[in-house]
Amino acid sequence: MSASDSHGCIDFHTHFIDASMEGVALPRCVTLERRGSSGELFRDGASYRAIDDRSWDLDRRIADMDSEGIGLQVLSPIPVTYAYDAEPADGAAYARAQNDALADVVRARPDRFAALGCVPLQDVELACAELERAIVELGLSGVEIGTTAAGRELDDPALEPFWERCEALEAIVFVHPESAPGFDRLRRRMMVISTGYPTETGIAGAALLTSGLLERRALRIVLAHAGGTLPWLLPRLDRLWETFPDVRAASPRRPSEVAKKLYCDTLTFDERNLALVLERFDPAHVVVGSDYPFPIREVPAGAVTLATTSHHDALRFGNARRLLQRTHERITL
Repeated sequence: MSASDSHGCIDFHTHFIDASMEGVALPRCVTLERRGSSGELFRDGASYRAIDDRSWDLDRRIADMDSEGIGLQVLSPIPVTYAYDAEPADGAAYARAQNDALADVVRARPDRFAALGCVPLQDVELACAELERAIVELGLSGVEIGTTAAGRELDDPALEPFWERCEALEAIVFVHPESAPGFDRLRRRMMVISTGYPTETGIAGAALLTSGLLERRALRIVLAHAGGTLPWLLPRLDRLWETFPDVRAASPRRPSEVAKKLYCDTLTFDERNLALVLERFDPAHVVVGSDYPFPIREVPAGAVTLATTSHHDALRFGNARRLLQRTHERITL
């Protein structure tokens, strides 16, 4: 089944780690151990999280997609595998291994998968080189990055060369948090996932909107978790922009206007929250995302969109198709 033929839903927010990564062991990089249909990720020698074969088994993944009406998934790395705290050379080698594996999947099944790679963002020069390789040589659609890297925020001037290459290559950049200052206080009761991720996504989005970056460059940035807290924060950001000249000096337009340039997924688990996202962002820039295959995922992908009549087809496949068509040959209008 082809997404372009069947109009199956396109799930933009899914995570994947290839079985070949089990043989990759680099200092301060996550290691994978598989035991039949289960597996475990280890970070610095300690267990980080349990996973199962949906994270690497394409046949099982496709069976789930077929049962849920998903025509195509966009694969992205499991965020803990960013390896931003590794030495740059090790982080670059780890990113290359992941990107090679993702490219193999897309080459084998371009009718069912597109993919976003990863880059060693702790070293901007190496990140730019791997970004170019991922897009130009491997044919990936873009990259997934964290909300911070090596202590840098996404609007840090040191990252300007990276954003320049993203613009030149028309790369999709999927912003998904992994760790951030303050997360240690959220380790209890899974609050990193429930609270930390959407809050951190909102903070990163606010930094992008108020920095002037989106005015200087034509970037295709997709925020995970429906932009997190950002849709709710936009009126407050506008108020600060109106009140403080130094905030206005950094960006010539109101944050709420600039927000229309961003993309985000639908992962709200709530129709009212999705309605706010569609009001505050450009509805043509909102794509389905489920967080497959993790336990908190939306089942089926795009369930929250089913009651949305005015943008139903655009959210479920049209918007993602337009976003992907520049880099994924099998996606056509």
